[in-house]
Amino acid sequence: MPPKTLRLPKTRRHFVEWVMVNNNDKKTLAALKRDFKYHEMDLADTAPPLQSTKLAVREDYLFMILLYPVFDRKTRIISTAEIDFFIEPNRLVVVDPFGLPQLQDLYNKFEGGELQHAHDVPQLLFVILETLIEAIYPMIRHMTVDVEDIESKLFKNFERSLIKELLRVKTNIVSVRKAIQGHKAVIRKLVAASRGRFVSVDKLQEYFDKLVEETKDIWDRLDLQKNTIDALHETNVSLLDYQTNDIMKTLTIISVTTFPLTLFATLFATRAAGMPIVDNPYGFWILSGIIIAIAALMIVFFKRKRWL
Repeated sequence: MPPKTLRLPKTRRHFVEWVMVNNNDKKTLAALKRDFKYHEMDLADTAPPLQSTKLAVREDYLFMILLYPVFDRKTRIISTAEIDFFIEPNRLVVVDPFGLPQLQDLYNKFEGGELQHAHDVPQLLFVILETLIEAIYPMIRHMTVDVEDIESKLFKNFERSLIKELLRVKTNIVSVRKAIQGHKAVIRKLVAASRGRFVSVDKLQEYFDKLVEETKDIWDRLDLQKNTIDALHETNVSLLDYQTNDIMKTLTIISVTTFPLTLFATLFATRAAGMPIVDNPYGFWILSGIIIAIAALMIVFFKRKRWL
């Protein structure tokens, strides 16, 4: 995969190269090692499976791993994508095997010369990180709508099937939290490690601080959503338990009520010698009346005990 390069006008005396890599298989990683001499440990971290966020300081470059949430419109489930950055003084190599749309669109603008304000690697990196962080906000808004929808259904039209939707939203919130939980620390380490390597880092300190604040803002929103969905989950469990207990209570009362009636009817069905009422011409109606009276008395008793 040949490197994609953008050379800004010579009058600006700037040069920045962005190499976009859309695969992390063995062949691609071998090419990165051959062409750019990257450390084997960093290339191993670039390969599957997903790694945690980190920043590694090498002699000639910085290696950074960041995780970002990815929303699947069909399943409505959020998964985690890993983006790897090899940051050199005049070159930025980005490994994006997941093909994040926001990152791909940004790269197309870069190729078309539309990112004229990205004069060097730190500025280009800031634009990339800001774009990826901004892409998280629509997911948070969708999750907020989902949480509010669940809350409305939970108290208006409670159904057992709601638990599936609740767990989906809860899993999505956990996935986003997992993805961004290390961003703040890694970005701060990036700024500290970049001093002395990049001239514009000090000038961009305010902008990178903005990224840290945005990450903190996202985390705070997710924390609120997590607390809300946890409370709804507990409420859902309580409602299910209440329904189950109510059903068990009803079944128990029915069982207790029918048992003596069944026993009474069985005794008179034996037709043993000397059995009263059986030979009476109104025996059936007398027995039916007794059974109904016993059932009525038991129901009255249960209601007085407030079991019904």
